[in-house]
Amino acid sequence: MPKMFRIALYGLSLAVSAGFARHGDRIVLGDLETGPSSGRATVSFVRSEAGGWGIEISGGRMPMLSQPEPALIEIYGIREDIRELNAQYESVRRSGPDILGRAEIAYDENTVFVVLDRWSQDGAVITVHRKVNVAGNAPGGFNSSVEFMADTSVQWADLKCMAPGVLYGDPAYNGARSPGGTLNHAAQRFIMREDMLPAPLFSLSFPGGTSVTILDPSPRGDSTVEETKLSKETMTDARFQFGAMGAWQADGSPVTFGFRFPGTMSQYGFGPNAPAESRLIRRFHPIAQGIAHTYEISFRFGRNESFRDMSRNTWRWAWNILDPDVIPIDVEQMRRVLTDHLAAQAATIDGRTAIPFAVATFDTCCPQWNWTMAAMGFVSKNIECADQLLHEGDRDSTARGREMRKTGLSIITSMINALPTVPLQATGYDLATGKPWTGERQEWLAPWLRNATEGMCVLLRAYLRERSRSRVHPEWFVWVRTYTDWLLLQQREDGSFPRRWEPGSSEAAEPTGTMSNCPVPLFVLMAGETGDPAYMEAAVRAADYVWANWGTRGFYAGGASDNPNITDKEAGMLSLEAFLSLYEATRESKWLERAKAAADFTESWIWIWNLPMPVDADDTQLHWKKGVPTIGLQGITARAAGGADEYLDWSASSYAKLYRYTQDAHYLDVARILLHATKSMVALPGRLYGMRGIGWQQEHWSMGPGRSGRGVGGHRFWLPWVSANHLVSITGLEEFDPALFRKLAEGN
Repeated sequence: MPKMFRIALYGLSLAVSAGFARHGDRIVLGDLETGPSSGRATVSFVRSEAGGWGIEISGGRMPMLSQPEPALIEIYGIREDIRELNAQYESVRRSGPDILGRAEIAYDENTVFVVLDRWSQDGAVITVHRKVNVAGNAPGGFNSSVEFMADTSVQWADLKCMAPGVLYGDPAYNGARSPGGTLNHAAQRFIMREDMLPAPLFSLSFPGGTSVTILDPSPRGDSTVEETKLSKETMTDARFQFGAMGAWQADGSPVTFGFRFPGTMSQYGFGPNAPAESRLIRRFHPIAQGIAHTYEISFRFGRNESFRDMSRNTWRWAWNILDPDVIPIDVEQMRRVLTDHLAAQAATIDGRTAIPFAVATFDTCCPQWNWTMAAMGFVSKNIECADQLLHEGDRDSTARGREMRKTGLSIITSMINALPTVPLQATGYDLATGKPWTGERQEWLAPWLRNATEGMCVLLRAYLRERSRSRVHPEWFVWVRTYTDWLLLQQREDGSFPRRWEPGSSEAAEPTGTMSNCPVPLFVLMAGETGDPAYMEAAVRAADYVWANWGTRGFYAGGASDNPNITDKEAGMLSLEAFLSLYEATRESKWLERAKAAADFTESWIWIWNLPMPVDADDTQLHWKKGVPTIGLQGITARAAGGADEYLDWSASSYAKLYRYTQDAHYLDVARILLHATKSMVALPGRLYGMRGIGWQQEHWSMGPGRSGRGVGGHRFWLPWVSANHLVSITGLEEFDPALFRKLAEGN
């Protein structure tokens, strides 16, 4: 295994637990406040037989953690060789409540590294502030790291690791080649660059309910265009201001975890021609007098926490430390801009109306090849777009509102007419023909459980709202009920549903049950409307299946239709909706607890720190512009770590509901971010961001390192979900609690 982080000598680690410190040669930083004093671990600096100082964390139920050589330096030499210059502290002394450690490491006769560490403690958290001064100059580069080794009783198989948006215990659903995937797990290493993480955080959960979490409490993230494209395996540049964190175990060595600065990582390539072996991406600072090499890292120690509890508690700890700032938007301006833009995209052919599947955000005379593709749910959301136009029609009594209402009704009618039979032939159609799509990517419009069920659920809500205003649409209800009754028959004995069916058939094309959360809100609504207990029974069985198979394990998978069985935020979002709908219908506390658990997982995909765009980037070439906060973005799937979009603002009202039902103010903070911060890249008057006009926004961006580089997306197209979800964050909040909506809209 290549050495991406320093792996300490196994014999030296044994010395820690066998006579590492002489009697009296121990300075205690403090006891970690993780429980009763009798069960607390103690953080100590201990002197070795050689006279230098190392660190030991021992006591209580926590596995003993140690680092005999805290000053860890890696050198990239002029001959492209890698050397490790590691040392114990030469001196350790108190400075008030803190402890200062100092080490000098000679590189050659003209160059010395001076490592200055300040260690502090706050309850169950210890923090080191590191500064490395370089005296002299030399070719090549260097980086440094802060690492700990676990007691040899701890083995790789004992660990459950968590990195937000990348890894939640079980790597089996992350994709083989992802940073948190099965290949890295088999190689016994998870190393994450912090610029691919929604929060620069990595947790290890040990057997017995103890844990340790690494957090960069003051991340910077600076880099360059070339570096973020990973075009070179080894680079040296003073502008690199990002780290990497994780855990690993080499053969015959203890489990080790820590943080390296600048960040080094191992990456498996994607694609059919990707090499079988991973690439080691190393980054260094120049060995130069006066180089700025400083950072701080915090370690939180937990006990008596399940993996789910640890994930929740460490995420909230990171949230409190990073304190994501929300810049309020003008919500009413945003609402009008988005609805005007959405209405303008509607296309009509031979009396059929739909929102095209994809439209270029840049000036072009060539429409996207699939612009006449129109679909329900997921990324096309035609029924939801229609519903938002109906909402605006109710708010605006002018000709503008009347035209939006007409467009919304036409979209719904066109979809029902194009897909009149159940089982559905597809979840969308070709606007040009009114028939099933026969062009490329027919699988995008396949009979997906999620796509169809989302559309039906939105339409049923619209039906009920319209009826309350004395507008009756019996054909809507007949279509929805026909589908829902068919769906009842597809439920399997364990409560699950297939993800996808063959066109016009009850034969499962994808039998896996990861999307079984989707029917729950629809069944709950139908039970309330009809009084038929069969719908509620089906909802409960499906929700129980999702909880037993995913929720109890602390993650959810399979939400994105185009990423089968991959851990993703949309699976958490859909599970949150399922559990909330059952709580609102039954008021049973277990559903609220499960909704909270799903919400806690889902929010951990939200970016809660500002990642700067490459310092040397041409802003006109960036898709995400310099100076625009990244707070509020979310990771998409664990398979594509670092990819980001703003899909979760659809759940703003769900987090507001959790706040109302639990009085936990943190959920209100999440709702506030989802209402305001998620719309940073919508083109508005005076800030078009290179878009073709007001209201446009592209679908996604890359924040983590990769082929396109930071701040650039895989394409520059708008998909209907972008505007639909932005609008749902507004109308959903307003519909749930008008007073709370006004409070949040005003930035409070």
